[in-house]
Amino acid sequence: MAIAMLVDNPAVSQEVYDKVRAQLGVDAPPGGIVHLAGPAPGGGWRVVELWESREEAFRFFTECLAPALRALGVTGPPPEPQFWPVHNLITS
Repeated sequence: MAIAMLVDNPAVSQEVYDKVRAQLGVDAPPGGIVHLAGPAPGGGWRVVELWESREEAFRFFTECLAPALRALGVTGPPPEPQFWPVHNLITS
């Protein structure tokens, strides 16, 4: 079953987000289905994703995203993602 994930990161700006995306060099990581990103209410950056599984999402964060953020000087504990099972997805 696919899962949705929401992460708000007050320590990340659009500039940092763009640098991380360039450093990762991947548009669709294994297990990733959909990725949306933009400014979070109140500041920082929000990411909403659809993954094949929670395990795939955590593998990407642990093995790819966390090292890329550290390399760009983003410190502190990562924000806690929110997960929920996807019941329905409608695309045009």
